[in-house]
Amino acid sequence: MRTTLSYPDDQNNPPTSYDRLTGDWLLYYAVAKRFMWKIPTQDRPDVRHSIMMELADAQNRKGGLPLPEAAMYRIASFEVADYWRKKKRSPNLLSLDGDEDADNDTGLSSVLPDDSALDLDAWIDARTFLLSCPKRLIQIAFKRVNGVTLDGAERKYLCHFRKREQVSFCG
Repeated sequence: MRTTLSYPDDQNNPPTSYDRLTGDWLLYYAVAKRFMWKIPTQDRPDVRHSIMMELADAQNRKGGLPLPEAAMYRIASFEVADYWRKKKRSPNLLSLDGDEDADNDTGLSSVLPDDSALDLDAWIDARTFLLSCPKRLIQIAFKRVNGVTLDGAERKYLCHFRKREQVSFCG
């Protein structure tokens, strides 16, 4: 495995260009290049180098003998799968407080409601519901709260009213 050194005075090939690779490294780069479309743009250089290093390690483990092309593609495919496996299992870091440096940044913790806060929308809806509710239903509700058993007509009225007021989510 040989690589050529880069010379800063060469304008055609910048020092970081992959065009300067020779030998096995050029082959490793060609294999890695075929898998770059499967990786997000910001992570492509890291995965490219991981593939190239893993191919070099595999050839070194084999005693310096050249790897078959199918084996190289299999190793590169495994590195891509390993990248996605690690990405899937990594925890999402989310700060609830936002950045301390930002002046206008509102953290998520300041937007979340307090657990003991009163839900005004639900309170208004409940108040409106109780004002429009039939008196017989309120009497049945008081019986249920006090633990009094309901007779058949009251149970039927309560069941009928529940079905009528039930919100339909399907359709």
